Amino acid sequence: MSGVPVEAVAAAYGLGEPVGAAVYAARGELGRIWRLDTRRGSWAVKELLVPVREEDARADVAFQIAAAEAGVRLPRPVLTGSGDVVAGGRWRVYEWVDLVEGAQVTAAELGAVTAGLHGIGHPAAGPVAAWFAEPVGRTGWEALAAAAAGAGGGWREELRESVGELVALDELIVPPDPATVVTCHRDITPDNIRRAAHDGGIVVLDWENCGPASPAWELAKVLADLPDGAATPAYRAYREAGGPGRVTEPADFSMAIAEQGHLLEFYARRAMNPQESEENRTRAGARLRAMLARPLTRARVERLVEECARADVPAP
Repeated sequence: MSGVPVEAVAAAYGLGEPVGAAVYAARGELGRIWRLDTRRGSWAVKELLVPVREEDARADVAFQIAAAEAGVRLPRPVLTGSGDVVAGGRWRVYEWVDLVEGAQVTAAELGAVTAGLHGIGHPAAGPVAAWFAEPVGRTGWEALAAAAAGAGGGWREELRESVGELVALDELIVPPDPATVVTCHRDITPDNIRRAAHDGGIVVLDWENCGPASPAWELAKVLADLPDGAATPAYRAYREAGGPGRVTEPADFSMAIAEQGHLLEFYARRAMNPQESEENRTRAGARLRAMLARPLTRARVERLVEECARADVPAP
């Protein structure tokens, strides 16, 4: 039995009569996804784990609509009868899209999708948030290392040993140029770029994290998250698809560095917080171990800049 009040959600969003309880489908950091089947169709109901302001939700929906109009395939957001995105402070709804389980897009496809999203040129609603643009800083890292001191091994020891590199990495961050900032997806990963089951076409998921960013910075983050050697086909495909961003210097990785830092800090504090649920602490510890197993470093930033220079092609 799910915790989704199916009758209330279906009525609020005009989904039709439910034909059963909502079925758990997936979980991210921002919410749980449930599948709700009604006599009108199937829907993705997102249970928000982090509060979202209605005005922020409307801003990300505006970008989704602009993307759909530009030809990007995505689960269409559904509004309530009164035109709201969020119902009861806790729920959001999208059309359900069946995906090919286990299918991964290629690095080249990821680059081309990123170019398409950047080509929308949707105006940014405000400045770039600190999470994507500002470093944790030496004081923050030292405080985190102190909080992790005295504990056992595992990720805590790895994090403490990484503080020097993380402080040095923060020094590469520069302020974003407001002239380059547009609305970006800000969570382009293979998990969020998937294939539709009925025809194998590419579908872009998880838009709630979208907001102001520089295309070049988001492109650099996409490349940093790829396996070694995959940046070349991704960057080349991005350029060939007409993407506006260019990765030419270490400062272009400012967003990737800032986000890595804030994620490490967030997961570490969550994993060490006894007031968090066991599920949250376990998930946080797993994410920390995965991130620390392959962190972004100054050396890897330099290699990626060189790889992009070799992969660069004339503008179309």
